[in-house]
Amino acid sequence: MRPPSRPRAPWVDTAKGISILLVVLLHTSLWLRQADMDRIPAFSALNTAFEDLRMPLFFAMSGLFAAKWLAAGWGDFLRTKASLLVWVFLLWQIPVIAYRIIGGHLLPGMVHTDLGTQLETWAWSPLRANAELWFLWALVLFFLAGRLLQRVPTGWVIGSAAALSVVWSGLVWPGATGLEGGELRHLVGTGLFQAPAYFLFFIAAARGSSRVRDGVARVPQTVWAAVAVGWLVAFAGLGLLEDQRDQPGVVFLCQVCGVVGGIALAVSLQRIRPAARALAFLGRHTLEVYLSHTTIVVALTCLLYLTGSPLLAAPWAAWTVVAVALAAIGLGMLLGRAARGTWLLEAPAALGRWPGSLRQASDSPASTATSASSHSPVSSVDTRSPTPRTTTARR
Repeated sequence: MRPPSRPRAPWVDTAKGISILLVVLLHTSLWLRQADMDRIPAFSALNTAFEDLRMPLFFAMSGLFAAKWLAAGWGDFLRTKASLLVWVFLLWQIPVIAYRIIGGHLLPGMVHTDLGTQLETWAWSPLRANAELWFLWALVLFFLAGRLLQRVPTGWVIGSAAALSVVWSGLVWPGATGLEGGELRHLVGTGLFQAPAYFLFFIAAARGSSRVRDGVARVPQTVWAAVAVGWLVAFAGLGLLEDQRDQPGVVFLCQVCGVVGGIALAVSLQRIRPAARALAFLGRHTLEVYLSHTTIVVALTCLLYLTGSPLLAAPWAAWTVVAVALAAIGLGMLLGRAARGTWLLEAPAALGRWPGSLRQASDSPASTATSASSHSPVSSVDTRSPTPRTTTARR
């Protein structure tokens, strides 16, 4: 029996749109710097200001949409969600290899690399995720962890995830060499370096999906607007606690505030319909934009550099970042539209068939009876829910 569907809250898609927009702006500004673009203090400040909102909010919104897959049978999950994430993660490493080799040869700020090195990196990617695709790698781990922890009480799961986040962001990150993690990041890969600090936001949103959405709906928009303005002024504007980030627990606290501030911003933007609709539309197409945007950004960056474009110098540099970011988003959406229904964005049918025996086992009467007696931590979030083992939500 499928769980009853509920309308998709517009602010959730808006929040996802905010996150992916910030991700694209970050990657665009970083890659254009590899082409010796003039430094733009405004974008450096923007990326720093939204650092605690960008990925925590992205993982939290992914957690809200993950609820149905944590309640689904193992066969449904492996055949549909897991196979998709694994497939696009491995497949889209190919353009990553291409742009790293090309960028390494053409851009002065890039380290020279060769095909052999990149193929070795690709071979190790299931264990040592790198580049921007680490997010998909982390999602697979988070889904698996969420499913394996279904019978563990919510308080224990969230408490343990919070402790892990505090320790990782407060002790491991500051102890790594350099701003980007240096030696530790190179050793374990971007995925493992980043993921432990973000699991809390995914699992808390997944476990409390209905409560989060109901709670957000109960708070008046004027209150959310005040929270959004307060966060923007205190954290994004004044850099509250910025000089104490090396203290244990401070980054964690800033990230929690970033998620709340991001939700408040997404809810408040519903009053500005054009902005809300544009961001919500972007939020509904995050996969294709996330997969393709860096390749497009690197291609445009190489073009600007090779042509000696004055757009890389002040006063045009800031506008160039915006223009390249928007172009990457637009072209990514067009690619997604063209590739819809193809193996570029959907796992081959063969990958969906191999867990069939597991699905039969998980959906057997005995398995259903067993799972129905346990407390499922999540509920469905949209009308495309797979067949769940139980519809009982954890309270």
